[in-house]
Amino acid sequence: MFDKKGQIAIDFLLGISLVLIALGFTIQFIPGLFISGSAGESSLDYTAYRTAAVLAEDTGWWENITMNGTDWENHPDGMLRIGLAADDEPRSRLTDTPNLISKKKTEQFLLLNESTIIEKLGLYNDVEDTHFAYGYNISILKNDRYLVLNNTTVHRGLPVPGDREMSGITRIVLIETGTVASFDAKELPVDPYSPGSENTIINITGPLNYELTIEIDNLNISGVDPSFKKLVLDGTNLNEGTDYTAYKVINGTELPLTSTGKIDSGGTVIFRMDPGLFSGSHTYQLQIDMKDITFTNTAPPIPEYSEQQEILYEPAYLEVVVWQ
Repeated sequence: MFDKKGQIAIDFLLGISLVLIALGFTIQFIPGLFISGSAGESSLDYTAYRTAAVLAEDTGWWENITMNGTDWENHPDGMLRIGLAADDEPRSRLTDTPNLISKKKTEQFLLLNESTIIEKLGLYNDVEDTHFAYGYNISILKNDRYLVLNNTTVHRGLPVPGDREMSGITRIVLIETGTVASFDAKELPVDPYSPGSENTIINITGPLNYELTIEIDNLNISGVDPSFKKLVLDGTNLNEGTDYTAYKVINGTELPLTSTGKIDSGGTVIFRMDPGLFSGSHTYQLQIDMKDITFTNTAPPIPEYSEQQEILYEPAYLEVVVWQ
């Protein structure tokens, strides 16, 4: 009789081998999520990648002896981790929306001191328990320019040198820049305070400290020269380019719209307005004057911006560059 004692099945050997390989991979790579890499180019590559991933995918975390949460922007003194990802539930350590960047977290990030940023993001290399800080440049860009939030450029760190070994990574993100309210022109009323039916009106209640965007679609073209004329706030004509910017959307693309620009049939118009116009604690009336575009509803009621508003997220680029 054939003796099978001491033999091991091939399937068992294969399974054990795969487990050992997976274990070795885990031991090798998992610690790198929490400590800086080794010196050299690979360390810079790794640090740039990790920093961008943490900022875009982590909500951050704070805690004290009694409380904790992801809303570290409201508790910077207790902040343990920096993260810019939006959080719907501050009590959770996780986010369901990676690459969706919070405006408040970004604004607080701009207020942190350099040593805190270096320490919390691991922007250093350890040599015999001594920290050697990397040079770094962290910024968010939109339309090839630094994004500006509340009159502050979203940029931390030093200018990128041209003569140093460096590594960089860019991530596409959506960043909260303000609010947007969308209106169907067929539901907007005729302005009761001006003659004709080519003007409409919207109430906006202040104070506001964020950019607001008004979108109007389904415009009713009633003549040969449909166009936008002007915006009037509480009886005062607003200035294009400083108080607001206007756009029209054609085939999904935003194009500048001036007070002499023609609006295409079925198009959408967009007005982005300076929040400084609405600094008072009262309700403002915004009159929108058109030409050869008519409104049919009767006021009251006058629509309120806040009843239609949603958080506005816009595409941007998160760029991280590190060097030594």
